[in-house]
Amino acid sequence: MNPFSAPSRRRERLIALALLALFMFCPPMLLIVDRLPGLLGWLPLYLFVVWGALIGFTAWLVEPPKEP
Repeated sequence: MNPFSAPSRRRERLIALALLALFMFCPPMLLIVDRLPGLLGWLPLYLFVVWGALIGFTAWLVEPPKEP
């Protein structure tokens, strides 16, 4: 089996996405965003945007490639 085949690359990308999600939702990162100055705070917007981006990237990675 070719080590650079599509399924193994997809698996690697999903693992990288999971690690990115862990980093983006770790407590130190959330504290940094929570302490940004603003009227209502940036934490709710940050959580919404990051969560939506992770869902979008996951859907993009899991979608099967289009056959010509």
